[in-house]
Amino acid sequence: MSKLDEFMRIFQLPPAMIPHIAFVATEQEIDLVVGLNNNVMTLPQVAEMLAMPHAEAEAFLQQAYYRQIIKRKTEDGVTTYSAYTFYRRLDPLSMYENWGDVPADARDAVIEWQLQEFINIWLPVVEELRKNPDAYVRIPNRDVLLLDEALEMVDAATEHVVVPCDCRAIVMACDRPLEACIRLDEGAQRTLEMGHGRRLTRDEMKRLVVDADRAGLMHTGNRRWRQLGQLFGFCNCCACDCYPFRGGIKLGMSQQWPRAHYIAERDLTRCHMCGKCAQRCHFGAFFRDGTRVVVNDKKMRHVAFDPARCWGCGLCATGCPEGAIAMRPLPVSAATDAAPSAAETIILSDQIRRMYDGYVEDRRESHT
Repeated sequence: MSKLDEFMRIFQLPPAMIPHIAFVATEQEIDLVVGLNNNVMTLPQVAEMLAMPHAEAEAFLQQAYYRQIIKRKTEDGVTTYSAYTFYRRLDPLSMYENWGDVPADARDAVIEWQLQEFINIWLPVVEELRKNPDAYVRIPNRDVLLLDEALEMVDAATEHVVVPCDCRAIVMACDRPLEACIRLDEGAQRTLEMGHGRRLTRDEMKRLVVDADRAGLMHTGNRRWRQLGQLFGFCNCCACDCYPFRGGIKLGMSQQWPRAHYIAERDLTRCHMCGKCAQRCHFGAFFRDGTRVVVNDKKMRHVAFDPARCWGCGLCATGCPEGAIAMRPLPVSAATDAAPSAAETIILSDQIRRMYDGYVEDRRESHT
C-alpha cells in the first residue's frame, strides 16, 4: 500500500476529497499521520520519526494540532499525539482556510458525506429521544433557546469567545453572519487553547448575539447549564446550514432535536399582516396562504400560522414590528426541565427590549 493510500485509510478521507488532498494536508503532515498509524507518540518519538530537531518538531506539532491533523492529550504530565480524521479536519479547513476554493461538486459530495457521518455518530442518542422525547441526553444543540435565554448565558459567563460557525462555513447555503458560534468559560478556554477564536467583552458578545438574531439566526444550546454546573456556549443557527436541524429533519425528529420548548402565539388584534414573521421563519410556520384580509382599511395578503411547524425559536417575535407575537412555553417533564416562570412567556426582557428598540423602530418605519 502506498503512503497516500495509507494516509487516506488512517485519515478516513472521503472519496470526493482524494483529488484535492492538497487542501487537506501537507506532505509533512501526511508523513506524520502515516507514521502515527493510529498509535500515540510523544514529542521525542515524533522528532525521531521525522528526523527533526526537538524545537522544530514541537512547532510542527503545534501547527498540526491547530489544523486538527492530530489530537493532543496530556495525562500525568506526559503529552501524547495521535492522528485525527478528516471529519474533524473539515472544521478548521472550512472555518479558517481555503475550503471555498475546493471545486463545488467535491464540496457538495463532502457535505452530504459529513451530514451522514454526523447522523451516524448521534443516531444512538436520537433513538433514545425517539423512545422518550423527555429523556435528558447529551447531544449537540440540545435545546432551542429564546434570545433572552441565550443572553442570560452570556451574562453568567466570565470568558467570551466567538468563532465562525462550522456548519455555515462548510455548507455555505446562506449569507447570514458567519462568526456566530459562541464559546463561554470552559468552551472559551478550550477554543483559545486550540489557537482559535476571538475574545470579546461581555457587552460585545451580547451585541453580537442580538445582531445574529436580527439577521435571522436561531439560538441553540443546553438550557440545563445551571443544573449541570457547566457553561460551554451555544450556537446561532440557520435551518439551511445547521447539521443538527438538518439531521433532525432528515430523521423525522422535528421539534425533538433540537428540542422546542416554546410555541409562537399571535395576537391578531395587533397583527398588521406585514409578513415579517413569514420572512424570518425557517420552517414555514408563518406563511402567506394566498388569501387577503382587511387590516386598518387596507387589503393585505393574509399571513397564516401552522403551529405544527413551529420550532419555538422566537425569531417571529423578535422581528415583529407591532409586538404581536409572544412565545408560550410548551408543557415539559419535571424530570428534564424546570417549569417555566410566568416571565418566560415574554419574548424579550426590558433590558433586551431596550437593546432591540432601534431595530424594531427601523422595521416599524419601513412599514408606515
